[in-house]
Amino acid sequence: MRDVSVTPVEYHVNNDNIYWLFSAAAQSISAFVAFLLTGYVFVHTLMETSREGDDTLEEIHLALRQKYHSRLTLLASITGLAIILSLSVVFLNRWIFAYKTPLLVFTTAVDLASIIGGLAFVVSIVNPSRYERAAAKVLEEKKEELHLSNRMTSSSEFFEEFIRLERLLRDYLRARELYVPSRGAPRMSFSFRQMAEALLQNEVIDRDFFNELMDINKYRNLVFHGHVEQADEGIVRRARAASTRIEQLQLRGVPGATG
Repeated sequence: MRDVSVTPVEYHVNNDNIYWLFSAAAQSISAFVAFLLTGYVFVHTLMETSREGDDTLEEIHLALRQKYHSRLTLLASITGLAIILSLSVVFLNRWIFAYKTPLLVFTTAVDLASIIGGLAFVVSIVNPSRYERAAAKVLEEKKEELHLSNRMTSSSEFFEEFIRLERLLRDYLRARELYVPSRGAPRMSFSFRQMAEALLQNEVIDRDFFNELMDINKYRNLVFHGHVEQADEGIVRRARAASTRIEQLQLRGVPGATG
């Protein structure tokens, strides 16, 4: 009868393969994660620079940062476990024990999961539609916070009202000389938020009306960047009412009015 048992030489070669595979896996995963984190820091810096230049992205960037933080936390946990398991396999490989094969299989699965998870994360942070998806998701989550009516109309109607409101704020600030040009800018460079803050700081409007303007502005940002085709009827009426209040302030000509 032929002896088909594994010879010591064959077992030694298999051990060498395992040593090489899992020690290389631990080093490769460590290098991959370091490269991934470096890339994320670069992307995060670009996002912050973009937000500083366009504050309409503030809510979207906040949602993306929270999403990326959650994914990075999960990815860090998986990769940390993968490195620990790979090094454990290298250390324990000299011995033969009952659960050695399941340990090898599980460690391989975790190593693959860390690599696939890292690649998926890279794809998500460079996805050109990430802003659109994030805006749509945030808009859905903030329906109650923004007190929406859930009755829809064309988004163009809302944008018309918002542009009118923005123009009235700008005209009021210019007429009352509450706008300070930045570095001799020929046109007003204040964003909607900055204009509302200027009115609040100069006691032209009260805190409640300021919060109302911020809700309208937040909704505008999410609808615009989310490429939403329909807008809430209630927020359209609120934008129209806000414009009416600014017009009343202009007619009164009293900078300190808060009514």
